[in-house]
Amino acid sequence: MARAVLELGDSLQAEATCPVCLELFSEPVITECGHNFCGGCAAAVLGAPPSPAACPQCRAPVAPGSLRPNRALRAVAELAGALGAAARRPRCPRHGEALALFCDSCRCPLCPLCRHGPDHRPHRARPAEEAAPQLRETLENNLVFLQKEKQRLKPKGETESDGLLGKVSSERQRLQDTFVQLQQFLQEQEAVLLAQLDQAHEELTKEHQDYVRSITERRSLLDTLIAQIEKKREQPVVEFLMDVGKTLSSCEAAKAPVPEPPSPELQRTVQNLSEVTQLVVGAVDKFKVNLLSEMDRERVKVTLDPETASPDLMLSKDRRTLRLGDGQQNLPDTPRRFTGSPSVLGSQGFTSGRHYWELEVGAGDSWAVGVAVESVQRKSSLSTALGKIWALRLGWDRQYTALHTSPSPLALREEPRQIRVHLDYEAGQVTFYNAENMMQILQFKASFTEKVFPYFWLWSQESYIQLRA
Repeated sequence: MARAVLELGDSLQAEATCPVCLELFSEPVITECGHNFCGGCAAAVLGAPPSPAACPQCRAPVAPGSLRPNRALRAVAELAGALGAAARRPRCPRHGEALALFCDSCRCPLCPLCRHGPDHRPHRARPAEEAAPQLRETLENNLVFLQKEKQRLKPKGETESDGLLGKVSSERQRLQDTFVQLQQFLQEQEAVLLAQLDQAHEELTKEHQDYVRSITERRSLLDTLIAQIEKKREQPVVEFLMDVGKTLSSCEAAKAPVPEPPSPELQRTVQNLSEVTQLVVGAVDKFKVNLLSEMDRERVKVTLDPETASPDLMLSKDRRTLRLGDGQQNLPDTPRRFTGSPSVLGSQGFTSGRHYWELEVGAGDSWAVGVAVESVQRKSSLSTALGKIWALRLGWDRQYTALHTSPSPLALREEPRQIRVHLDYEAGQVTFYNAENMMQILQFKASFTEKVFPYFWLWSQESYIQLRA
């Protein structure tokens, strides 16, 4: 049926098409020779002002005023147009029927046959003409929202990105300029000091050469005098006395000491230059340490808090080394002190930011390092406090475990002796690294809502925990 309607529409369109503009007739008129044209097409043929012309189809003369409206053909053209519009409507690819319905559940158009099929029979369906306005309004509302969101976000993101890009570029240039100036300053100072050292080297070399020449000359003089004296001592008295004064004067000259290098002035110069060199080396070393310290703002100097230390633990005087004592100490049992486990906290706690500290563990076992929140249980065993501790532990069996709600075994390729503990409060991360090669050992995910402290646990006299400066 649908196909027949389509074929009928095609036939009507062919009959209702103007031979001039090849469109459906619009206000068609008929000539005396029996041919039909759109009113506008016929007027174009006759010209302005109208004059006799030839029929576009049969070339018969067409006189102005001879055209008559063809109302019946206009009705056929309108019908063909309606049928064509219906034919152009999307159709069901399965049944060939018009998609006149809309399924609310599947959000897709349906034909009447699809509506009664098993896939859509339980669903609510309504006419497409009814569903389209409501969905169009919904899409319009979404469009307005998205456009506002675009206007709100785009400028902000672009402004922030442009600002950050500009800041990165300016900071890069400023850093380059600073290091260029520093390099120029160091090169200038290097040139001054090297010139002074080169001058001292030149003067020392000259003194050494003068000394060698003096020694050579003195050796030659001595050889000559020795030969003269050996010869003279065998001479007769008068002959012996004739030039003995000259020989004795030469002997006195030979006895004069030869100044040995370096001279006192050069010794003082070299000593001063050596002291300056030591000062420069020390200043550069100190500068490097200070610069790295200033740049590494995340590193914190952690010390052990004796007010929290278990009576079983011994703290060094600088509060940086932890060992297990021979027995319990007589310490006041305050609310802050651990008495249920051999634990201790760091003196400084954190409520924001990124921080890290490094430590060294001994060759023994039975230790744990990490972080704990301020409300960690202090009067009972370690197992009851696990939910508020995030730590790396080495047990008595040499097994490494991730210590939180329950111990989780870890398979490590190496036994770390130097450990970095990194805390990112906002991101809720506690990460452990082997500080010797910066390989990650373990990372915890958490959500902190209170102050977090460095945490240490030790239960072996063969072990120790030492915080690195």
